[in-house]
Amino acid sequence: MVYSQPHVYATIFALSVLKACALDSYIAAVYEHSVILSEDTKIPVSPEDALMLMNKNMDVLKGAIKAAALQGARIIVTPEDGIYGWVFTRETIYPYLEDIPDPQVNWIPCTDPDRFAPAPVQERLSCMARSNAIYVVANIGDKKPCNSSDPKCPSDGHYQYNTDVVFDSEGKLVARYHKYNLFVTETQFDYPKEPEFVTFNTSFGKFGIFTCADILFHDPAVVLVSKLQVDTVLFPTAWVNTLPLLSASQFHSAWAMGMGINFLSANTRNSSLDMTGSGIYAPNGPRAFHYNTETENGHLLVVELSSHPRLSPTYPIAVNWSSYATSIKRFSPDDRNFSGVIYFDKFTFTELTKPEGNRTVCQKDLCCHLSYRMVEKQEDEVYVLGAFDGLHVVEGEYYLQICTLLKCKSTNLKTCGQPVATAHTSFDTFSLSGTFGTSYIFPEVLLTGVQLAPGEFQVLSDGRLINQNGTSKAVLSVTLFGRWYEKDPPHPQQVFALDSYIAAVYEHAVILPEVTGSPVSSEDALTLMNKNLDVLEGAIKAAAQQGAHIIVTPEDGIYGWVFKRDTIFPYLEDIPDPQVNWIPCTDPERFAPAAVQERLSCMARNNSIYVVANIGDKKPCNCSDPKCPSNGHYQYNTNVVFDSEGKLVARYHKYNLFMSETQFDSPKEPEIVTFNTSFGKFGIFTCFDILFHDPAVTLVSKLHVDTVLFPTAWMNVLPHLTAIEFHSAWAMGMGVNFLAADTHNTSLAMTGSGIYAPEGPRAYHYNMETENGHLLVAELRSQPRLSPTYPSTVNWSAYATSVKRFSPDDRNFSGVIFFDNFTFTELTKPEGNHTVCQKDLCCHLSYRMVEKQEDEVYVLGAFDGLHVVEGEYYLQICTLLKCKSTDLKTCGEPVATAHTRFEAFSLSGTFGTSYVFPEVLLSEVQLAPGEFQVLSDGRLISQNGTSKPILTVTLFGRWYEKDPP
Repeated sequence: MVYSQPHVYATIFALSVLKACALDSYIAAVYEHSVILSEDTKIPVSPEDALMLMNKNMDVLKGAIKAAALQGARIIVTPEDGIYGWVFTRETIYPYLEDIPDPQVNWIPCTDPDRFAPAPVQERLSCMARSNAIYVVANIGDKKPCNSSDPKCPSDGHYQYNTDVVFDSEGKLVARYHKYNLFVTETQFDYPKEPEFVTFNTSFGKFGIFTCADILFHDPAVVLVSKLQVDTVLFPTAWVNTLPLLSASQFHSAWAMGMGINFLSANTRNSSLDMTGSGIYAPNGPRAFHYNTETENGHLLVVELSSHPRLSPTYPIAVNWSSYATSIKRFSPDDRNFSGVIYFDKFTFTELTKPEGNRTVCQKDLCCHLSYRMVEKQEDEVYVLGAFDGLHVVEGEYYLQICTLLKCKSTNLKTCGQPVATAHTSFDTFSLSGTFGTSYIFPEVLLTGVQLAPGEFQVLSDGRLINQNGTSKAVLSVTLFGRWYEKDPPHPQQVFALDSYIAAVYEHAVILPEVTGSPVSSEDALTLMNKNLDVLEGAIKAAAQQGAHIIVTPEDGIYGWVFKRDTIFPYLEDIPDPQVNWIPCTDPERFAPAAVQERLSCMARNNSIYVVANIGDKKPCNCSDPKCPSNGHYQYNTNVVFDSEGKLVARYHKYNLFMSETQFDSPKEPEIVTFNTSFGKFGIFTCFDILFHDPAVTLVSKLHVDTVLFPTAWMNVLPHLTAIEFHSAWAMGMGVNFLAADTHNTSLAMTGSGIYAPEGPRAYHYNMETENGHLLVAELRSQPRLSPTYPSTVNWSAYATSVKRFSPDDRNFSGVIFFDNFTFTELTKPEGNHTVCQKDLCCHLSYRMVEKQEDEVYVLGAFDGLHVVEGEYYLQICTLLKCKSTDLKTCGEPVATAHTRFEAFSLSGTFGTSYVFPEVLLSEVQLAPGEFQVLSDGRLISQNGTSKPILTVTLFGRWYEKDPP
């Protein structure tokens, strides 16, 4: 860990002077800045153009700094990303970066600009501080060269850091902090190797500094306060407000109060991203704050603070947060509890049905107690008491314990937890407490209009958050927001030790049971499963011998699929929540009987490899659950993951069951399952899930997993939905590693497994000739988004909407692909340009064949509509494909071979969705790795032809927002 205290080198004389001139209070300022953003370019701009944009922002900041100084401010904080914005990739941010030296070099850029040149931004910030005799806190980008002697050196030869800098009133650089807890979208920056604990002393107190998402984690935030005893935290941020619990002013003021610290928070202002909320907070409440969603203007806050708040007579007393709550019995039973979601976390709620009362709600070890009295209960407003005790896993992983009183969005209880900004119900009194296991609790009271309530509540020493005289406005939420740092998973810098890893998938020819009318015995079921496990064990051992870190086996791979609800029951086991911390191999009796889990665990442990398998889970239920099946238990199609020690680390219940899976139940809500390893962050789902938004898209777009694990029993459907074709396209379209293990059964057209990267397939297998299993092993990057070859962002409709249609529709005709009615136009010439439209989708194709075969017909097709067979989901598809014969009525029917080669093609469409998956399938159902590319304007092109004749070239779009419920 790096402790940085730039003034340590100062002389004893200087420190004596500092103490002699010490101030009891000081004027603080923060500026909420409406950042002038760069254009979202795909290639880096010149350093001159970068500086021009940064100077525009610094012109605005200069005015704010001068205004603050004129009001007597001694220090001003400006926002994160405040000088250049955030619309960057790793490459495009580089011209905006400067090399920022260690503050111990004792440098004033304003008076000595050439010493560490080029540094025009540092020079200008230094001059702003010096000219106005004020400390200036700003956020810029630092670059540090590295080389191959450093095993973690990025491939472009330098580290890039999100960096805070502080210049004192003489313009000297006195602090530099590299952000440690990067937000999931900050792929343009690197993590520092260790957290930096940066402090500096002034005549008006001791200061520490960190940035935005850092506030949610222990290091460096908590250490600065609890260990280094800073008086004030400086906090540049680009905070996206998330109601009901994580709006900027709400959480930052609560953190200042919970930690007993001054807190200077400067947010960016951007209404489209709901960025607003800056403040100057003291331990006993806000001194000044700003929240405004109505304008795009910046805003300056200036107010006085105590230099040493711990010495103040009004400094808050120490709190035992669980003292009161653990001393009383629960106020109410849990017979009317229900579940709801706040920011992806599943809370337990109970409704406040009366205008006053006492309520208790519990989740795991946390019980939340509320006593309250409303001024008047509004008939059109519903309030609930909620509890959450668990690991938050979206856009960061951290353990929470939360007790909250909040207003629901409407009288429909399903809306409880959704964002709401206004209320009309006032409370005369409230008292909220909880049986917290952590001492880090942050008390929030948020009023209508997203306003704070300074002086209108207090925290008692026994942990109660109370109000005895009502609030000035109606209440949105009253919350005790607890962070249990000891239960957090490791930091990504500690977790992701490997830059790459070896992945394996096994396509298994499942040994199927006999189709019986009645259930077999448990012993017979285990005999069948052990036969399949014998085969899988051989594959797992072979993968481990080739260095594989993880192996995926197929859906239904242990017992097959020829079941009814009652006949599958002997094959099921009760699979516990992975939080029980269980290694079945070494402790088989703990959740017995669990013979299959025990054997899988031992396979993983004995071969030091992560093992992913698909089995069946059973969960008992009774008549108190209105959805409990008549046979008294739920049955789930379940994926399990055992780590290299054999520990159960993940369990996922399939949410989107295929129509024939009547032996299983769907879980009540989609499960978003992830786990971290030393070689990346993993998510998991099963087969049919891939066609729907939840959990598949959420895992990638919200949780930013690096690799998806995908057991499947996929039946190939030409021309667009063969396994290797669609799964490789999904990996490319979503920008994620994808490990797909299919079952092998030629009678059901089941084959097609692969190891796919965002750039294309690393290994794949498709074989309809034999009934043998097949092992694939290949190397993948642990964090593909950090790769210099990671695909650029695509605007899928940019090109297509910029051109006029290539051809009229007078020769269009209709045809069917997998029950969907496409509009086609024939490619009658060996080269040309064609357009075909359906509804709002127009598909444009430019092409050139090597030679037009007289016995082969190709068409361009478009489909824009709801697919309704074997599932309902909205599609937008542009496709170039070969017809089965020269009869146009066969266009869209499955065909596996072709003889026509294309020298070039370019396919695009006016898509209404950003989820588009690019497919190129060659003769004999083979992929075309490296033989095509997707341009940033949405064109799928090949300029040098493909190695084999083409079956189909497709842009397969999924418009999730148009799916039925």
